[in-house]
Amino acid sequence: MRLPESLFAARTMQALELLALHPMSAPQVAEALQVHPRTARRLLARLTEEGWLARSEDTRRVYTPSMRVVALAGHVLQRGHLAEAGPRYVDAVNSEIGGPAHLVVPSYRWVLCIVHGADGEPARPGLRELAPCHATATGKALLAHREAWRESVLDAPLERLTVHTLTDAVALRDATDAARERGYATEDGEWRAGARAVAAPVFAGSGEAVGALGASVPEGRTLEDAGPHVAAAARRLTEDLAAAP
Repeated sequence: MRLPESLFAARTMQALELLALHPMSAPQVAEALQVHPRTARRLLARLTEEGWLARSEDTRRVYTPSMRVVALAGHVLQRGHLAEAGPRYVDAVNSEIGGPAHLVVPSYRWVLCIVHGADGEPARPGLRELAPCHATATGKALLAHREAWRESVLDAPLERLTVHTLTDAVALRDATDAARERGYATEDGEWRAGARAVAAPVFAGSGEAVGALGASVPEGRTLEDAGPHVAAAARRLTEDLAAAP
């Protein structure tokens, strides 16, 4: 029995999401999507024929997304209000704080940098690195203002990346609650030893944060001094987004 077209489209997007996180075989996709294995094989075969997926030639025959997905994401990014408005605020924070600045969006258990500025070079939109949300200032700023996402992150074990990484769910919940009350989140050697950063949430209308504006804090400057400056820039970006059509 064939799935209705609307449900088949939803399953297609869910399959791409699953495969973006790690390669899977057709039976694994079928189990994850709770569909018949024939349905999963038909869906994966079609996506492979269209160039959205690549299939390994070994005995496992696992599927992974192709660069066509990345290219599509790049076009979406270039047309997004957040990426269009973000560079001048990233530049301003980079100049004010004196360290690399960035604008990120939530991405499952990570945050994805979509605008980066450093060393006086003009910031530009672009897909950059993924960073763990529980160990970065930008991630904690988003977790503080996306409650359902925070709880989904806390439901799974938190990876210890340095001796300072918060891996206890209660401790991370307390840290994000404090960030929400303070207006900005901090990071002090939790992702990379010696690295310090601050970040504040960015909103687009009412509701949850859609991004976070952050900056690395250089030696000679405290997190408490840098945090309010980044929070003020994030508020101005929020106002800019609210005024966008």
